[in-house]
Amino acid sequence: MGCPWKMSSLILTFFAFSFLNSRLPVARAQANSTASLVEYYFVVKNTTFTKFCENRTVLTVNDMYPGPEIRVKKGQSILVNVQNDAAYGVTIHWHGVKQPRNPWSDGPENITQCLIQPGKNFTQEVIFSDEIGTVWWHAHSDWTRATVHGAIVVEPPDDEIPDSPFKFPNHTLVFSTWFNQDLKEISDIIALNGTNTADAAGYTLNGFPGDQVTCDNVSEPTYNITVKRGETYVLHIVNAAMHEGQYFGIKNHTLTVVARDGAYVKPFATDYVLLAPGQTMDVTFVADQNQSQYYMRFRYFDDSGVTTNTQNTTGYLIYSDATENVTNTDFPYLPNATDNTTAFKFTKRLRSLYSRSNTELPRGDVKRIVLDVQVDHLNCTGSSDCPSTGRQAASLNRISFAYPTNHSILEAYYYNISGVYNTSYLIYPDEELEAATYAYQGTNVIMLDYGDPVELVFQAIDVTPAGGHPLHLHGFSFFQVGMNNGTFDNSTDPDSYNLDDPPEMNTAVVFGSGWTAVRFFANNPGVWFFHCHFESHVSWGMATALIVKDGPNSDQKLKPPPAGMPSCGA
Repeated sequence: MGCPWKMSSLILTFFAFSFLNSRLPVARAQANSTASLVEYYFVVKNTTFTKFCENRTVLTVNDMYPGPEIRVKKGQSILVNVQNDAAYGVTIHWHGVKQPRNPWSDGPENITQCLIQPGKNFTQEVIFSDEIGTVWWHAHSDWTRATVHGAIVVEPPDDEIPDSPFKFPNHTLVFSTWFNQDLKEISDIIALNGTNTADAAGYTLNGFPGDQVTCDNVSEPTYNITVKRGETYVLHIVNAAMHEGQYFGIKNHTLTVVARDGAYVKPFATDYVLLAPGQTMDVTFVADQNQSQYYMRFRYFDDSGVTTNTQNTTGYLIYSDATENVTNTDFPYLPNATDNTTAFKFTKRLRSLYSRSNTELPRGDVKRIVLDVQVDHLNCTGSSDCPSTGRQAASLNRISFAYPTNHSILEAYYYNISGVYNTSYLIYPDEELEAATYAYQGTNVIMLDYGDPVELVFQAIDVTPAGGHPLHLHGFSFFQVGMNNGTFDNSTDPDSYNLDDPPEMNTAVVFGSGWTAVRFFANNPGVWFFHCHFESHVSWGMATALIVKDGPNSDQKLKPPPAGMPSCGA
């Protein structure tokens, strides 16, 4: 396609030139003497912080919260040596990185690898392809991603920089959930009986709770960024929250959205942006005000009606060359936290930067897979603490995913080990199961032939509360071709699809009582996890895996496993 930013001179009017750069601490890299790849070192260990009025010891990478930021060039590959100095096993996932033919380093626990056990290490090869802008990394075992996560910024090649929005000075903003509870204990309780005991103490921006939080009547510190009047800046934003969608805005400053989930979008101006858990966004803004500082603000969005922490998470945009010695204490306007209509309209504004070809976007006949997405219950009759409604669960087509234990699904697939997973997935909702009282558990996967043109339709059917779900697919980006309220009509709704410039993403939202349709070609062989990015929902079983078979050519086949793959239970 060439450099997409040369396709329209109108697009370039959104931007101006600059060269400054500001960012979170970046992971320290060393050249690997045995390979041309750059190697990073991640040490997972306990670190103590004081936040939200309490001292807590949590898992971190390199003693950092958020963890170290990684910067790479588009198409680059890196090695990350993960050393586990924690008391229990962990894995690391590279969220939004497609890892072509290389699910061995994708990271989800017991899907593509077993846990990296205490005292052990595993070197993961992270293969970037066409990602651009912001993606991220996080733990993918238990609930450890709450504190084990960090941003990845994928910069354009040198010859594309003059025409790219990523040429501007930049800052990274990572929004996170903080718990004053033991995260391993939360995860173990959910695994035992389906009870979610998690209660967020609050939220942080780059590790700072912000001045809306007080301890002993003293405001917590804020994360601040400094700008110079007249310059244009880029913000790389990650919503690493465990359950909370977030609006974001800056008082008196207009944002221009330029990328989402590691892919360019048609730029559009807005007073605020919305990110679901797991999503990333790149925006530009012009520092065109006079006063000395302005609030940056995150405010939660939740269409489920479930009680959640309502903290406003704040930081400051501070002018280094202010012409007035004034402190602006007004918040930027952000929509109501339960305003489903506004959230839906914002999401519909996203469009791919350029029209998609037939080789990128499936058209015509597709393999349509309709998934009922539901918070559900499992029958736990006979258990002493079993409620009359059954234990809490979540499901896709009433199948609550059961995570394997003795082998990863990828290991079982590659070595033809039987009894680990079931290939008889229901690719359309089943009327008998829909009418049943309980979901059922199964390690059911969806089998795809290489090159299959796939359409996934997500149908939210939760009755009370009717909440939405951010649904993330590993190993791929997909194109969101349609979304609407109500029940998907297989005959008429595809007529409304956008098959010209649908936005590319790796995490799509289906709003409460609505549907969302995405398309992609199954051209990445291997085992790829698919799940809700609400942590409790994936713990409860709102997940499955896609197995894409090898293609006929050598460059269409799954890579062999690397040395040092972790073993289950070892």
